[in-house]
Amino acid sequence: MLEKFSRKIAVWLIKSGILENDNSELYGYAIQYLLLIIIPTINFLAYCIATHNNIIGLIILFSFLLIRKYSGGYHCKSSTVCLIFSTIVLIAMVFYANLMNFSPVIIITIILCELELIIKGPIISINHDISDKERIIYRKYLYVILAVYDIIMALFIYFNKIHLACSIAIVIITCSLAHMICMIGKNKEVYY
Repeated sequence: MLEKFSRKIAVWLIKSGILENDNSELYGYAIQYLLLIIIPTINFLAYCIATHNNIIGLIILFSFLLIRKYSGGYHCKSSTVCLIFSTIVLIAMVFYANLMNFSPVIIITIILCELELIIKGPIISINHDISDKERIIYRKYLYVILAVYDIIMALFIYFNKIHLACSIAIVIITCSLAHMICMIGKNKEVYY
């Protein structure tokens, strides 16, 4: 469904003279990719505004995008499913960040999830290949990002902003779960 809509937008932009006619498939793909980022983000931000979770929502959104960029993880086969699933996952992270409280079990879970992200990351789909050099760079960025997030979580806890710390913690846990999904069943063939 999203693919057809993206192609129609690309054709309309070409007919309008905004885009050149030489590569409509590429334009359609780019529009689809843009919509896959914009639509879940708008839905998620609307949910955060409606539930008065603006700060937690922004922390989750930016933390998730940054970690996910450099750690990789599971991708849905259909763009429509991806759109729906992404929105649900983002909203679930806000919901659970509000329920979470830091405990020794959560701290151990975060440490294990960070280790999993670093050891296995980045997990990339066979449809999106990266070089060995890029893999090393992504892993270094991931080390730095996780170290910075650990410091930020510690500061949030120190200043008694537990829900803000939990918002970063839930992102780390969710990204690690996305990694683990790639390693089970038929997914092993699609990811490396």
